[in-house]
Amino acid sequence: MYAVIIAIILVLVMILYLAGAFGGRTRPVLARKLRCVLSQQVTPFGDSVLYYDGTTLYALSSGGAEMWKYALGSSASFDADDKHVVAWVGANLHILDRNGRASYNDRLTDDIQFAKAGPRYVAAVIGPNIGPTLIIKDMAGLGVDTETIAYEGRAILDMGFFENGEYIWVTSLDVFGVVPSTVMNIYRVGSMNTGTVELGEEITYEVLYSGKGLNVVNTLEVTPYDYRGTPLKTANRRLVYGWQLIDWVLGEGDARMLFAPVMQTADVWQISELRVLQGDRDIRYTLPDACVGAGIRGNTIFAFSGDSLYRADVNGQRFTAIKLPAPIDQPVTGYVGRLANGVALVSSGQDIYAVTLP
Repeated sequence: MYAVIIAIILVLVMILYLAGAFGGRTRPVLARKLRCVLSQQVTPFGDSVLYYDGTTLYALSSGGAEMWKYALGSSASFDADDKHVVAWVGANLHILDRNGRASYNDRLTDDIQFAKAGPRYVAAVIGPNIGPTLIIKDMAGLGVDTETIAYEGRAILDMGFFENGEYIWVTSLDVFGVVPSTVMNIYRVGSMNTGTVELGEEITYEVLYSGKGLNVVNTLEVTPYDYRGTPLKTANRRLVYGWQLIDWVLGEGDARMLFAPVMQTADVWQISELRVLQGDRDIRYTLPDACVGAGIRGNTIFAFSGDSLYRADVNGQRFTAIKLPAPIDQPVTGYVGRLANGVALVSSGQDIYAVTLP
């Protein structure tokens, strides 16, 4: 009887192992060619892929099936978070849900420079490049905030929502100063300005919110701030001169940021080194081959060379290589991005492939 019970337990354990319940079995690496091409603004959208063919915005599943389409006309641009899309053409603003249904479609008072989508609101910069107006609308198009005075004599560079969309950060440049000076304003949407940060002359190109902190990344360093714009005393500035941020993982804890050497990501990406920053941790890696792109997913780093996928645990010391499967029959030339379901988008010339990460 004991032998039978043990045999049954072993069979159950083996079934669970093969199903991946213990994390011991990885998914097979599969590839599928998508119908979009690289020049069509291919963009990750949750588990889906967005692209714009010059007149229409399309959403594809990671398997390549068309999920929806939305006519925008020519010369359109768009931005997306995981659940919403904001698109604009001239002064026309479109707000779409994840199913491609428009909750707002109307003309604003001036041409739109760019817009950003968040979980609860969308933000748009309208008017002239110098002295623009920042407007914020809810998903039904109702105006909830407008700011003009703070950007007199300035150009808005970038913006993004955080803290479940309740707050927004905005970076702007003083174009009339003796030296370039970047400022970050932080607002609680529909309420007040909670902080202003002088970021100095270095070029700020990314702001990441994770673990209740805004990680401001510029060409020199990474500096964490709270929602009031006060530097966090519990975290130190990290020097990143000569390194370019290329991917990240955000959540309740410290941001996990992946960097590559600037010189290896300039014109043609040929990455041979990687660096991960997370809190006080600073880990460096050497890739087995020159790679055209890399990313980070959970605790796993991955990189693509012309014919292989390399992967390693963040705490590991070795990369494992996996040959890229058919229908990829030409060298991979670029990495486009990662979907929420663990599918990476890579390019080979103009062709786009969806590759299932293990």
